Amino acid sequence: MSKKQKTILITCVCIAVTLVIVLVLVLLIIPGILKHVFVLSFADLIEQYSYENEVDPYLTAAVIFCESKYDPDAVSRAGARGLMQIMPATGQEIAETLGVPYGDDTLFDPETSIRFGTYYLRYLLNRFDNRIPVAVAAYNAGPGKASQWLNEYGLNEEGAIRYIPYGETDRYVTKVLKVKKIYEILYRNVFSAPDKTQETIYVADNYSACGPRS
Repeated sequence: MSKKQKTILITCVCIAVTLVIVLVLVLLIIPGILKHVFVLSFADLIEQYSYENEVDPYLTAAVIFCESKYDPDAVSRAGARGLMQIMPATGQEIAETLGVPYGDDTLFDPETSIRFGTYYLRYLLNRFDNRIPVAVAAYNAGPGKASQWLNEYGLNEEGAIRYIPYGETDRYVTKVLKVKKIYEILYRNVFSAPDKTQETIYVADNYSACGPRS
């Protein structure tokens, strides 16, 4: 092997080693950085009430991120409160259905918010044949609007409403689904398998929910 060939070989090896080191650093550092952006608080409550209401916990986590960025004290312009931004009227109806004490300020309690929010998600999933994109649209704009759009525009090949006239809701659905995928990657081992022996709360079909929230 000539001196030039040895030099080229050494250079290639050095480049390869450098690339491996960079790749390892990226794999170790980037997830940590992303976890500072896409935080996951209250994981135990998310797991408990998601499985209790037969909701994907990663969907719950994504909704919380998009609704409040995990701020238990968040209040929207429309008056929705807490982690999952439950409207007071909806909170009262859910509390009555579950037979639990209620006051509007209880929606700031993380456990109450997650319990009510996952209950409401299950109601929407039941109503819209477990189509997550449609249920997410209904969570933002209200089930009445989602039903109207579903009837007018139908479903696309991905099981989502083909056209959503509300730009905010359209962006919301896209964001929730993308964030859900991010949480599935970043926190893939956080949630255990659901306990099939756990009692499931089924949502009454005649439950009435609030309208649009912002």
